[in-house]
Amino acid sequence: MKSRLLKNFIQEIQFKNRNPNETRVLALLDDISTNPERIFQQGEKLYRSRIILNEEEINKKTGFYGYDAEQSFIPPWRITRDLRANYRYIPYLYCSNHPYISLIEVRPRIGAKISIATILVNQNINLLDFTIQNKPTKMSETKYNLFVELSNLYSKPIANDDDTLDYIPTQFIAEYAKNLGYDGIAFTSSLAPEINNTNLERFNVVIFNYQKCSAIKSNVICLEANHSEFHQIDNDLDKLNTDCYVLEQLIAL
Repeated sequence: MKSRLLKNFIQEIQFKNRNPNETRVLALLDDISTNPERIFQQGEKLYRSRIILNEEEINKKTGFYGYDAEQSFIPPWRITRDLRANYRYIPYLYCSNHPYISLIEVRPRIGAKISIATILVNQNINLLDFTIQNKPTKMSETKYNLFVELSNLYSKPIANDDDTLDYIPTQFIAEYAKNLGYDGIAFTSSLAPEINNTNLERFNVVIFNYQKCSAIKSNVICLEANHSEFHQIDNDLDKLNTDCYVLEQLIAL
């Protein structure tokens, strides 16, 4: 870990003090003028995927070939568990800015069917951007290293048996960003590492103020062979672009 400030912050908040005295990390976030930010404009779209476990639960509403609007959005607070950006019982909207990234984030097995919801942004959303794809000119190297490390922590794959201790630092930072006035955060996908070597912007998003969004449709996708071979198998004539970013680049060439 390059950021010694973050390392010290994590050590304290995990093992010593949930209300940390080591606030230099937070002071860097407080400097809004050098925070990388990203705005999703009203009318833009995001994507949320869920593996279909029971096909009797899908294709219930017009326009929703997969899960319906309610099941395509945030989980009920009663079943919301600790995750990278949220505490238990506090649901946030986890999604991606591209269908392919959303699909691989749920790590489906070959033959799995996935419901991928299209999420409409109804009001402008301002994100604290840990992807560093648009680095502010006055951003210090110390702050840059901090954001890179935080993006790596947020993108770390989640397992059902993860110790919630690992979530404490990123949950705290997410809540801190929320209290700074951000609607959410953006971070890279560890399941698509080659993205950092492309010009395509593909990343994950967590929306705190999910009331600014709504699920408008869902489609059913099947993983037929590997992560580059997703195919839409519903009857919707409006097909999603589920090509991986590597294929997109080859097509562009």
